[in-house]
Amino acid sequence: MRDAAQFLLGTHDFSTFCSLNSETPFRSPVKTILQADIQPSSGFLSHHYEYRGLEFWELKFKSRSFLYRQVRRMVGALVAVGQGKLAPHHIKELLEMKDARALPPFAMAPPSGLFLKSVEYNEAAWEIRIKRQTCRRYQIDVSKVWYSR
Repeated sequence: MRDAAQFLLGTHDFSTFCSLNSETPFRSPVKTILQADIQPSSGFLSHHYEYRGLEFWELKFKSRSFLYRQVRRMVGALVAVGQGKLAPHHIKELLEMKDARALPPFAMAPPSGLFLKSVEYNEAAWEIRIKRQTCRRYQIDVSKVWYSR
């Protein structure tokens, strides 16, 4: 799975790893994956007796943005590699196909096992956006006063 995850790193057309929706034609399928880590985890249910026999894995993906269902499809494909249903090189081949219909149906992770752990933002970028919005509001207010006279 770790070897397969390395194929996802970098800038690629992730068309195969996104589900089609109404926004798909308007968004670029080219995304950059900065981090794709897979490691064993204790899991948050490990202290419950009935879940002690389960294996938990933590998959971390880092990117500026993701496509619709991209993470579910990447996780599903990597789990399929772990189960022996796909070979690691199939991840590279799927990326090269650039077709959302190319992903096998068994390679889609269910939403119930995934959760968003954290979101990181560049604070400087937020400050610039806030300042721009403040300036826009000021310009709008000034123009209203100017035209109302």
